[in-house]
Amino acid sequence: MTSVANPARAKERIQRQIEKIGRLRGSGPNPFDYDLWDDRTVEILTAIYGEGSPELRRYEEAAGKRGRLPGVRGQAENMTLNIHGPWGILARLERAERVLQELVRELDAAAG
Repeated sequence: MTSVANPARAKERIQRQIEKIGRLRGSGPNPFDYDLWDDRTVEILTAIYGEGSPELRRYEEAAGKRGRLPGVRGQAENMTLNIHGPWGILARLERAERVLQELVRELDAAAG
């Protein structure tokens, strides 16, 4: 695990993102709201762990934007995500939640 300067603060920031997932699921989920949440999550993980860190890569592999997918409108990163399917918003949220919870557990273990 990447060394974190303040594990308690990092855990709090990640936990806040996890708590927002229920609202995202309940909103449809709305692709615009999901994009804002995802962008903020990437910002938080980058601030905590650093650009290119294994933790950030784990999140991006689980839920990151992958450019244009079959059945998705838009171009490259400017797209409307599907809600269902293996790379739809619901599946991304499920995988993202799992990774974020793992990161919280790792921070707990590191804090002792």
